Amino acid sequence: MRALRDAPYAFMSSLEREAAHDPEFWEQWVGESDLGVAGAIFVAIDDGAGVAMAGGFFADDARETATLWGMWVDPAARRRGLGRQLVDAVADWARRSGAASLRLAVTECPASQPAAALYQGLGFVHTGEQEQLESDPTLTTQVMTLPI
Repeated sequence: MRALRDAPYAFMSSLEREAAHDPEFWEQWVGESDLGVAGAIFVAIDDGAGVAMAGGFFADDARETATLWGMWVDPAARRRGLGRQLVDAVADWARRSGAASLRLAVTECPASQPAAALYQGLGFVHTGEQEQLESDPTLTTQVMTLPI
């Protein structure tokens, strides 16, 4: 919820939609999630609190390309290398799971520029594909890929 509150422009969902779920929903979702090689979620913990997250999943059975999603670092924890470490963790998981590339979508807005710069610095390149942000159709995302 903190990620959605801090950076609503970066997610396909909205704070309102996700906040409507009660704690039991989230406990059940986490408890029943057996992502295995279909997906993985990574978090950074600092002093007992979650300060960053990122996930990866395969959108189809081909498993040639994994998708990086849910990338967020708490503003107080930024500029410490956590974003790079999380991207590396997702890329390592994807590679071990058989992927040849990692895909992501970054919103075209000033607030997303640091994330876009991070991804470019890690070797991601723009594909030329654009997608509308589901949670805010006034925003567009740019698709980027990285061979892994």
